[in-house]
Amino acid sequence: MQTSVETSPLLKHRAEVVVPERLAQMMQHIRERDFEGFGQLAMRDSNQFHATCLDTFPPIFYLTDVSRHIIALAHRYNAHHGHTKVAYSFDAGPNAVIFALADAVAEFVEVVRRSFPPATNGDQFVRGLPVGSAVLPPELEGAVLTEPVPGAVQYILHTKPGPGPQLVDDPSQHLLGPDGLPRSRA
Repeated sequence: MQTSVETSPLLKHRAEVVVPERLAQMMQHIRERDFEGFGQLAMRDSNQFHATCLDTFPPIFYLTDVSRHIIALAHRYNAHHGHTKVAYSFDAGPNAVIFALADAVAEFVEVVRRSFPPATNGDQFVRGLPVGSAVLPPELEGAVLTEPVPGAVQYILHTKPGPGPQLVDDPSQHLLGPDGLPRSRA
């Protein structure tokens, strides 16, 4: 990102103006439990972060064709429902983080499974917390699904928000050793 700092005027504007404003907005959405506002802002911020990557010279490309397919899938899904039921965010990499309220998880996981059918690991495609099954209504299939891309998504890791940062006093529980390097957890 040093190249972005040196060459992207958008990054400078983002850091000085956009991020502070969006941080305040995001905190408000979270306090008010406003998923619509949270989701819209998360997606816009992710998109703008990747715009700064493109504004870098030479440009940085983190998103892949599959990343862009997932972005379009989320927007078609939300458009079908008439409001934001899922939101995405991409950090400096191609992997999507999808935010969804509990009532949308099973349906959207099925949309992803149908859009990116597992090539070999059907029984391990969804990992982490259990996800219920969902039958997609034909009108949703027609509005959201496009030509499947088998094997493009390796797996889905279903989690939920945790309690946030924790102070761990017991050194045996620390992820880093005294040398500052990750501990082996074998």
